Amino acid sequence: MRSFSIGMVLVCVPVLLMIIGIIHPPFDHEAMNVAHKLQPPSLNHWFGTDQYGRDILTRIMIASQNALLVSIGSVGLAMVIGCVLGASAGYFQGWYGSLIMRIMDGLFAFPGLLLALLIVTVLGVGGENAVIAIAIFNIPLFARLMYGFILEANSFGYVKAAHSYGANSSQIIFVHMVPSAFSKILVQGTTSMSGAILTEAALSFLGLGVQPPHPSWGGMLNEAQPLLAVAPWYPVFPGLIIFITVMGFNLIGDGWRDLQVKER
Repeated sequence: MRSFSIGMVLVCVPVLLMIIGIIHPPFDHEAMNVAHKLQPPSLNHWFGTDQYGRDILTRIMIASQNALLVSIGSVGLAMVIGCVLGASAGYFQGWYGSLIMRIMDGLFAFPGLLLALLIVTVLGVGGENAVIAIAIFNIPLFARLMYGFILEANSFGYVKAAHSYGANSSQIIFVHMVPSAFSKILVQGTTSMSGAILTEAALSFLGLGVQPPHPSWGGMLNEAQPLLAVAPWYPVFPGLIIFITVMGFNLIGDGWRDLQVKER
């Protein structure tokens, strides 16, 4: 449980930044003041300012909203679609199950970031398309997880009992089977969140994710890259918040997985 607790504390950091950014941001994240450009961290600007004099802390707060919304949206979408496909494939099996799982295997063969880049290139840049791209390469993870569980659950006593009293396929799958896999889905969901955060940052770094003037962690790293010699503090803070968030979700997933092992 220690890793779970540490993970929760770490994830609270971007969540808290997001909430403060919504309720009372320290500065206007779009307000430019070239007279204060590239100032190092100070009491007035805790994380310093960028090349346009904008407060870096404020922009990280606003970027936290974009990063978490894109990641939660993409993982949530992948979770719903993947679980439905995997559960139906595992329950009905036959040609339908084989077709669904071969498609999932094909998607799974592509590296996640490469597949996301391909999808965004086809659909166009922007946060909405980033959600779709990240969701598509996460769908096979949930589909394979649910498929394996449903194959195992077909022999469970409560499933056979549901068959005996005449429950239809939808009831058996979504009322009796899927809820039993909820803890496994949550573990995969938290792990996928860390990957989604990294992928969103990578897409934004390449200019394919959240578009200016909306700030993003990856976009801020891209802006900081040519300024390393004169403003070495600039990339530290967006890079640090990415690290904290990814580590937090990974630790939460590890903690949940360890708890499941102990319960068995």
